Amino acid sequence: MSDRTPHREYDVLTLGETMIRLSPPHHQRLEQASVLNLHIGGSESNTAVGLSRLGLRVAWVSRLPDNPLGRRVVQELRSHGVDVSHVVWCREGRVGVYFVEYGPGPRGINVLYDRAGSAMSQMTPAEFDLSLVARARLLHLTGITVALSERCQQLVATLLEEARRVGTARSFDVNYRGKLWSPQAACSALETLCQELDVLFITQDDARIVFGCDGDAEQVARTLKQRFQVGTLVLTLGAEGAMAIDASGQVHTAAPIETVAIDRLGAGDAFSAGFLFGYLQDDVALGIELGTSMAALKYTIPGDLPLVDLADLEPLIHGQESSGIRR
Repeated sequence: MSDRTPHREYDVLTLGETMIRLSPPHHQRLEQASVLNLHIGGSESNTAVGLSRLGLRVAWVSRLPDNPLGRRVVQELRSHGVDVSHVVWCREGRVGVYFVEYGPGPRGINVLYDRAGSAMSQMTPAEFDLSLVARARLLHLTGITVALSERCQQLVATLLEEARRVGTARSFDVNYRGKLWSPQAACSALETLCQELDVLFITQDDARIVFGCDGDAEQVARTLKQRFQVGTLVLTLGAEGAMAIDASGQVHTAAPIETVAIDRLGAGDAFSAGFLFGYLQDDVALGIELGTSMAALKYTIPGDLPLVDLADLEPLIHGQESSGIRR
C-alpha cells in the first residue's frame, strides 16, 4: 500500500454526516432529564479523528449549514488535527441531531435520530471537489452515507469510481443502521458499491442481516471476500475479537481485550482507524491489533470520538494494560 501512493497530500480522505449528540446524564430517560450532555459524532469523522491522533494526514468533507451548530462540528474536528477546509457550507438545511439514552441491562442503549433533511443528506456530486480524491492515498466511506438519500448514494458511487480511476485505495465500512434502511434496501445498494474494494469492513451481525451470510467466522469472511472480490476483508466479531483476510489470503486474528464499557458508541470507528493505520504501513497484522486496542480504549471514553494516541496503545499491544494509577 505505501509504495502505491507515497507522496500524496493526505493519507486518508473521508466524507460523511456528523451530528450533534445529546444524552441525559446518570442513566436517566429522556422524558425525565432536565439537562443533556452534548457531544458530536459521525462514523467517518470519528475514524478521521482517530487517524489524525495517530499522526496521519486526514481530511474530512461534509455539507453543513453556516450556523453555530455547523461551526461547532467543524471546530471540534479541527481541534484534533483533521483538515476541515473542504467542508461545503450552505445557508439552508440543518445539522442532524441524535439522542442517546444509556441504561444498564436489560435496558441498554437506545438511539433516537432527528436527522431528516440534514444539509449533508442533500449533498450532490457536483458540490464535491473531485480533485481531492487524487490527493489522498486512501478514501474511506461508509454505508451510513449511502443510507441518507439517493443523492448521497450517487455521491458515494461517484467518489468510489473516481478513486478507482486515479489509483486511490478504497476503504468501505458497511456500518448497517436498521433505523435508516431495511436489510433489503442496504443489500441492493451495497452489492455494487462493495465490489473490488481494497478494504471492506463488516461486522459478523451485518454479514448475516444484510447479505444473508452466516456460519463460521472464517467461512463468512472468505465468502464475502470472494463475493465482492475485495483485497482485504475485515470481519469484526464483537466479544470474540476480529479477523482479517489479506490480499494473499492469509488470515490474521486478534483476541478481544477486556474493557469496561463506559460508552460503546464509536468503538467500531475507532477499530477502523487503528486498522487503517496499520494497513497504510502494509501491515494488516499490525492493523488488526491496533484496531482491537483502539476499540477497547474507546469503550472507556465518554462521547463518540476515540481520544487515543500511540502512547495509549503501546501497553495494550504489549499486553501491559492496567487499570491502576499512572504517576
